[in-house]
Amino acid sequence: MNPRPTQIVYFALNRWDSMIQREQHLMLGLSRTYRILFIDPPLSLPTLLFGKMRGKQWTFREHLRWVNDQLAVYTPPAFPPFNQYVGWIHLLHTTLLMFLVKKLLSRFNFREYIVGIGRPFLGEIVKKLNPQLSYYDCSDDYLESPRLRGDKTMLREYEERTLKSVDLVFCSGQGLREAKGRLNRNCFLIPNGVELTSFEPKLSDMDSPQDIRGINKPILGYIGLIDERLDFDNLKRLAQARPDWSIVLIGPLMSKHSAAIFKKNPNVYFPGEKDYRELYRYLKMFDVCLIPFKINEFTKMIYPTKLHQYFAAGKPVISSHLPDLEVFAPWVEFYSDAKEMEIKIERSLREDSEGKALERMRVASENTWDRRVESMIEIFRGHL
Repeated sequence: MNPRPTQIVYFALNRWDSMIQREQHLMLGLSRTYRILFIDPPLSLPTLLFGKMRGKQWTFREHLRWVNDQLAVYTPPAFPPFNQYVGWIHLLHTTLLMFLVKKLLSRFNFREYIVGIGRPFLGEIVKKLNPQLSYYDCSDDYLESPRLRGDKTMLREYEERTLKSVDLVFCSGQGLREAKGRLNRNCFLIPNGVELTSFEPKLSDMDSPQDIRGINKPILGYIGLIDERLDFDNLKRLAQARPDWSIVLIGPLMSKHSAAIFKKNPNVYFPGEKDYRELYRYLKMFDVCLIPFKINEFTKMIYPTKLHQYFAAGKPVISSHLPDLEVFAPWVEFYSDAKEMEIKIERSLREDSEGKALERMRVASENTWDRRVESMIEIFRGHL
């Protein structure tokens, strides 16, 4: 009988130094039990060049860094472009990545390991690495993403191969679990969570962030990517209907068009992307938190990480009708259009209380990343 795995090799969807999201939280938690090699997705030469033009500190060379004693992050060198468009380039990518990763596995003496896949188009690596256990962590329906670039027919086939090749599938939402479970019966729900210590109200009365200090109250706040998933039309109508309210959207602006929509609305603010450790200072300033997503095939599968961050801060939450959030109906107000959003916000401002804030914080405490990690480890051991 093989010994129980003590290591994880994880092929990430997003780079470690990108916005702190699900992957980083899960890997940090798992690193308390396993030695982990986190593999950044390779970037192409054009992507690196474009990133440098925008001020990104990306390098063309490979490098390795340690996050803690148990967790190393490997960034591959620049790879050829168009791997999501052309099959033979995708094969070249995979072959090159395997060559580099196998050298690292030998260097760090990884022998009894689990392979995790965050990038949905890498199923063929399971056979090449022959792990004791393999899993695919699915946090979005990537093929429906408006920002996906590639040959969708080819990528759909690759994701199906991934689902069939791994032993386990972890999904962030029930909708994803039902969809992906058709191709792999070992499909488990591991929702997004929260790191409580980063978002609970602090005892110290720290100064409010300078860049929103002078903004009029009440403040309706959002934290996350500012991209095509946001319901800009209804946000604009809300801003026009209530010029006495301030709308603050914090996060990386993925397109200049997004900000241009609000150029005639002086009560809408874009403070930019903030360090993860500073987010609670902004949340403290919010009177109501927003999850203003459009409803489409992509967003219907989303379980927003920000939900439990908002709850941990004790804030009221107003959201569009996302299926995976319906179980939180006692603590989330849902809207269908700008008028209903205005009514729900007004009611939340009027009726919020310390008791309600404590109840939201209790819900957050039941949905921590530590609990998600414990569930994953239990599933690993049960399957082995």
